Amino acid sequence: MLEAIGGLLFLTAIIGYAVVSALYAAGLAKGNPRLTDRAWYGLGAAHLAHTGVIVLHVLRFSALPLGAPSGMSPGPWDHPLSTLAWVLLAVSGAVGFARPGNRVLGAFVAPVALGLALAGLLSPNVRPVQSMLPDALQSVWFPVHTLGTYGGLAAFSLAFASGIGYLLQAHRLKSKIVVAPGIKLPALSALDKVNSWAFSAGLVLLALGIVSGTFWAATPAAVDVQVRSKAIVTVAIWVIYAVGWQGRLLLGWDGRRTAWLSILGFVGLCVSVLGVAHA
Repeated sequence: MLEAIGGLLFLTAIIGYAVVSALYAAGLAKGNPRLTDRAWYGLGAAHLAHTGVIVLHVLRFSALPLGAPSGMSPGPWDHPLSTLAWVLLAVSGAVGFARPGNRVLGAFVAPVALGLALAGLLSPNVRPVQSMLPDALQSVWFPVHTLGTYGGLAAFSLAFASGIGYLLQAHRLKSKIVVAPGIKLPALSALDKVNSWAFSAGLVLLALGIVSGTFWAATPAAVDVQVRSKAIVTVAIWVIYAVGWQGRLLLGWDGRRTAWLSILGFVGLCVSVLGVAHA
């Protein structure tokens, strides 16, 4: 029963993300603020349905949907990418409520969430969570590692969205494109601030995920556990982000370069998640 309800809610969330993406696109193209307002509240409704999926999974398995437990057939909502979409929208929703002027960023966040959810739906079934590591490796560090890693990925996703918004707004200003009254992107300074905040939070949270993952695996039972390729790729991408951030602080890189770094770094993260086996 719970599985059927979860499937219906997940399908509702995906349809909602698709409709919201279309509403945002139409609102920006036609300069219609009513469409973008409806898209924002529609995004909240779709995220609420997705939240229902998360709650049902936790009630059923006492764990986040990062794969079904051993002996259970994983559903499309059990994929880590689907959970990442939910975390991304939770973060962007908090930013939108704190600063309503940034709600238009949903135009870039919604398609990302839709893509992540669809990738989880179309990806092969993930391996059961409980069989991925020896029981001896299960420890208090696991939830810290999970929250840090997915929080970092969500923050970098938000940096990606704000980076796209920054480049689009910079292009409009440079080309002197007249935007219809009542609908506009946030100022470059506001977009750069969101990008800077998300960039910093992503570095800190992903570092927390990497460090806690190291402690998690540093047990006698982990002696024979090989370092997975995904862990190496994650660390390498974090280093690239860190070097780019230092370039902004020490070399005075402008918002455009940081925006491009956010976009390229996010593409690298997607390749890592989709193309490299899970650790």
